[in-house]
This record gives sequence, structure tokens and C-alpha cells, in this order.
Amino acid sequence: MIQCRLRELIAAKGRRERRKITYDDILAQTTVNKNTITRLANDRAGMVAISVIDRLCRYFDCQPGDLFIYVEEP
Repeated sequence: MIQCRLRELIAAKGRRERRKITYDDILAQTTVNKNTITRLANDRAGMVAISVIDRLCRYFDCQPGDLFIYVEEP
């Protein structure tokens, strides 16, 4: 199963910048729809466009492998 690490990235960026990162902050900087951000953060997204992944990676200064991980299901 593919898991999204968006919440972890938000927390790490918040610690680095010493401020609270909100979904609205991400929306303002990336133009990624707030519903998409919410679905990703709650690990409920079925499909994610490459352009969304690109914008999130740019915002968090990370690679796609930092945003998504593969976890084997039991």
C-alpha cells in the first residue's frame, strides 16, 4: 500500500520555519486544491496528478519518495 507522508512533511517544515503550517498556507503557495491536500494528509487519495506531486515537492523541497512510501499490507 502506498502511504502519503504529507502530515510528517508539514510538521517538519513547521519545525524548520518555527511556525504552524496550515493547509491554507500550502494552498496559497502551491495552488493545490484544499480538498486534495486534505485527502492526501488523511491518506485517502486514490489518484494524485503528477503536477500536484511536483508542486508539493517544490513547496516542501523534497523528492516524491519523501512524500510517498510503500508499506506492505499484512
